[in-house]
Amino acid sequence: MVGRSQTRNAAQERRAVTERAILDAAESLIEERPFAEISVEDVMAATGLGRTAFYRYFPDLESVVERLMAGLLEEIWAASAKWMLSEDPMAPLADAVRRLVAVYRDHGRVLQAFEDAARAGSELRAKWNESLTTMVGPLKSHLLRLMLDGRASAELPEQTIDALTIFTERYLLSVYGEGVDVAMEGPTVVLMQVWSRTLQLR
Repeated sequence: MVGRSQTRNAAQERRAVTERAILDAAESLIEERPFAEISVEDVMAATGLGRTAFYRYFPDLESVVERLMAGLLEEIWAASAKWMLSEDPMAPLADAVRRLVAVYRDHGRVLQAFEDAARAGSELRAKWNESLTTMVGPLKSHLLRLMLDGRASAELPEQTIDALTIFTERYLLSVYGEGVDVAMEGPTVVLMQVWSRTLQLR
């Protein structure tokens, strides 16, 4: 029994290592050139494994980007979580914006690749929209709580959060989507101004 368990665990570990190698290779390639110019052969050459090994783990390159995005969405969610749990709308917002900008600074090319892949495939677009909806819902609830407490003000609050979210994504992709090394201070100041003034946080 112990032998079988050890064998199974070793196989699972090998699988996890190989899958991680594919994801890391894809991310490295995406940081170097546009997603449309990357092939399965390129990814597997970077891992040192054969092309057929790729299809044991992923059906296509879009699914690799989707997996990478799942991890980044967790980082984006974590960046805003503290603000949504705080009664003070300003100080935690500054920290949330800095952390969000850091995600785009560190992974801008991957985020742009996901956007490009989503544009090309309706299934990815639907999944991206679903992810955004999951994240935006709590933001709207938090804003409504702040408004009830007199700490924020906005006409059409739910639509305002939608617009701010879209603007933030577009803006950060325009800054970091091509992998340009831009200091975080500028984008952080811009987003703080846009969010705090639009929502009249106090």
